[in-house]
Amino acid sequence: MTQDTSTQLTSFLDTAKLPALNDDDMAQVLQDVVNDVSTGSGGSVDFMSFSGKTGNYALGRDKDAVDPSVPYIMEPKTVVEGFTCWKGQRPVDRIEWSVYERSARGIAKDDLVDHGPYTESAGEGWKKMLGFGVRELTQSETGQQIKFSTNSPSGNNAITDLFQKLSERAAAGEPYIPLVCFDVEKFTSQGQQNFKPKLVVEAWVTRPAVEAYFAGSLSEDDLLEGKQPRKKRAAKK
Repeated sequence: MTQDTSTQLTSFLDTAKLPALNDDDMAQVLQDVVNDVSTGSGGSVDFMSFSGKTGNYALGRDKDAVDPSVPYIMEPKTVVEGFTCWKGQRPVDRIEWSVYERSARGIAKDDLVDHGPYTESAGEGWKKMLGFGVRELTQSETGQQIKFSTNSPSGNNAITDLFQKLSERAAAGEPYIPLVCFDVEKFTSQGQQNFKPKLVVEAWVTRPAVEAYFAGSLSEDDLLEGKQPRKKRAAKK
């Protein structure tokens, strides 16, 4: 297999081409997303959602459950942001864009279509949305590709916590691609028990290690242990 990591982990954006970014630029963009949210300001893809009322993930058309012990490879270049409009207990509109194209495609909340009137006590209206793509941890070319997104405050906080760590590691030159497990955490709000997604990083790995894993030259155990692919010997002259 000769496909690189970006090819393996695409299909989460509008095209198969991911933005050309160096690690410092990517780290800064993700940090901008963290700051904005904290201040309130292709191929076949299965979508994953999370219910704050039940604490359950729903994956794909069959709403399959998600094993919290199974890690998935996240591609940092698949991060999206946007808004979801809720009315009558269902989403009536949605808009999103790649965070790396926010200057060209981003839309301010005040510029969104007004679907009101809204019942604020029912949580209606436009809500901030964040999401990212992951790939099943398998060397098979048909590995499952998943897009996870959320528009709840607790869900956005879980995602921005992950982005914060990723941004810091990328800026510091450390392994920054996370192998993420989708777990759940209970919390109490206004006397009611609720749930929020808990994104557990099983390991931080390098892009060359992921590429070697997809190419079959690095085992899953070695990837999880953070091992690096062997450097190719220089050809003898």
